[in-house]
Amino acid sequence: MSVASNLLPANTSGIETDTSGWTTGANTTLSKSTRFYAGASSLGMTATAAGSVTATISARVAVVAGQEYTAYSYWANVVAAAGRSATVRVDWYAAVSGGSALSSVTSATSALPTATTWQTPPPILIATAPVGAQYASVTVSCTGLSAGATVVTDVVSFGLPFTVPGSLFPYDKASAEVSIAEWGGWANATISRTSTVAWEGWYSLQAESLASGVMEVGATRHAVGAGTEYVAQARVRPAVVSSTVRIEIRWYDADIVYLSRSVVDHPAFAGQWTACAVTGVAPPGAAHARMVLVPTAMSAAEIWAFDHMALRASPIPAGSLIGYNTQSMEVDASGWTAVSGCTIGRTTETAWEGAASLRINETGSTGMNATVALSTPVPVTPRQAYQVTPRLKLGAGPAGRQLVTTYAWLNSSDELIRSATVTWSLGSSAGTGWYAPPTSAVAPSGAASLVVSFHIVSSIVGQPAFLDDVQITPGGLAAVADAVPDSYSASVALQGLTSGGYTYWGLWRQGGDGALVPIRGPLADLTQVTIVGDTAVVEDYEAPLGVEVRYYLKVWTGSSYRAVLSDPVMIPEPVSTEIVLKDPGLPARQTTAVVSKGGQPTWTRRARQGVNAVRGRSRPIVISDMRTSREGTMTLVTETAEDLASMWWLLESGNILLIQWPSLWGERDVYVAVGDVAEAPVVEYAEYTDRTWTVPLTEVDRPIGGATGSSGRTWATVLSDHIDGMDLLTSYASWLGVYTGLEGT
Repeated sequence: MSVASNLLPANTSGIETDTSGWTTGANTTLSKSTRFYAGASSLGMTATAAGSVTATISARVAVVAGQEYTAYSYWANVVAAAGRSATVRVDWYAAVSGGSALSSVTSATSALPTATTWQTPPPILIATAPVGAQYASVTVSCTGLSAGATVVTDVVSFGLPFTVPGSLFPYDKASAEVSIAEWGGWANATISRTSTVAWEGWYSLQAESLASGVMEVGATRHAVGAGTEYVAQARVRPAVVSSTVRIEIRWYDADIVYLSRSVVDHPAFAGQWTACAVTGVAPPGAAHARMVLVPTAMSAAEIWAFDHMALRASPIPAGSLIGYNTQSMEVDASGWTAVSGCTIGRTTETAWEGAASLRINETGSTGMNATVALSTPVPVTPRQAYQVTPRLKLGAGPAGRQLVTTYAWLNSSDELIRSATVTWSLGSSAGTGWYAPPTSAVAPSGAASLVVSFHIVSSIVGQPAFLDDVQITPGGLAAVADAVPDSYSASVALQGLTSGGYTYWGLWRQGGDGALVPIRGPLADLTQVTIVGDTAVVEDYEAPLGVEVRYYLKVWTGSSYRAVLSDPVMIPEPVSTEIVLKDPGLPARQTTAVVSKGGQPTWTRRARQGVNAVRGRSRPIVISDMRTSREGTMTLVTETAEDLASMWWLLESGNILLIQWPSLWGERDVYVAVGDVAEAPVVEYAEYTDRTWTVPLTEVDRPIGGATGSSGRTWATVLSDHIDGMDLLTSYASWLGVYTGLEGT
């Protein structure tokens, strides 16, 4: 056994420098001994008179009340002697110094060998810090010394035990290090604690068969929640004969009435530790569960050892689309299918989480590539984003290998609607660690289920890859675009911005030609926005009408980045005779108008050149510069008084405008400066509001700056900005000011 994290300083634990980490107890002289269990030194403890020697760490260590801790130390005689026993004690305190101990726990005594060899197993203490405990002190003691005799201790340890996270079993029961009180020999078995073999620590739970046949070794009950998935796991070792072992979870209701069980049979190999597990969802009405170990003995007096047992809620993330076995392969490989180029199987030779992973063996049948996929589609909700994060470990291979994650979206008839792929470059650090390449995609409309597959590009025959802890959950980086017909715009909902710990995000529109155009934000284009939250909503008032566009979302820090592309969205356009005119900097100012017959602009691009006649030459010398942008005049028609007011409201600012033409006209959207505008009545009667408009245009570049006003500004925003109605009325000159948030407007 070793602590998961030794809280004692290195010199206190190993005495490699000096004895300053220790305070001398009664009848004891401390020294640095050249004997050692590890390192090069140990703590020598010499008795002044016949009796016991003790030493306590000089500085208390911080602890957490309610947390389970373990302590131990190795001992040896300097001169062989009989009758000596060692213990380790932990005292719990509320303060870093001074005061009385809240309580103390002492290990069982452990006899030193009548030799100079190191004592194994050492004295072991496992205890839970009591209420109010914030610090702990460790004391080591040895009895039975004569005057002047010396013993040594080394690798003194105190800290968190090597437990299975979330296990309902306390450590002293899970690994049989100090007792077997958690367990009972229920059928055809007697049980005991043995130090002959152990997978972790020095002891394991031993079961001996009374006859050939099924044995049952069961744990005490623990409270569970109906509908929650649980996993029971153990390391199993038959001593002599290979056989099978069944791992069970038995479910009981609140009155301890048996309901059902979840079982899995595993092969167990003689003289080897095998990781075995079973998963199961607590049935309706379940309130308690037991873990039961059921080996099959070939004869009487057959010895089985069990270690590192655990019963816990499956460690799957909230909203997980897959169960724990599919996520981590702790029971078998049934959750995955080898699609092409490989064979697969559960293995315990390496794992990122738990004890097992999926081994992917390249067969070379598909050009040095391997593909695995979920065996069963998982249900999804249309327009919901989903994130897939596997753990992948590679064998040897070339640099530049890639992992392609494919999302295959299926409808309710299991027909493929759409596939989306995301590629990660994996580098060449083969065998040195686990990759965690997250990807995400949005379920399209009509999607009912999803199949995820992983394609390893340029894998190598004979060099396996390992897949573990595959997490498939709602969420992740995504951009979901919707058309907003009333404002001829798109609303893009961004999510997962904080996933991955990146610093900035940016958003661009992608047209049919693949070109990326930045989206205008409140202050400027959204090409580098500091991430301050997980979600954001962006309005795109400049998106073209009647054609499909997508949105490219990127998050990054330095050269490290992730990016996703939204599903296509198309903003409806008005009737085929109307155009849309917008103020890009103030999107509230927009209107539609009918282009009169023949009123579409005839564009002119004036030449900028000087024609110079040269004496004695028939041909002039022409000095030219780039032509001007397009210029033209269009004629518009409005009908109602509201249309007339909207047109002047748009034009009176004098700002650069965006004209969006019907998609069938073949005109590209254009930014224009508007010259002198003429408004004329169509009919010479005052009560008719029909007007014709002569609008001179000069094409200009897309204007810089931000867009003021957004659907993100709501009445809640207005209320938070103003203490009462009078404050609101005196802050703005018009409803435009309320809409934009610009006081005085």
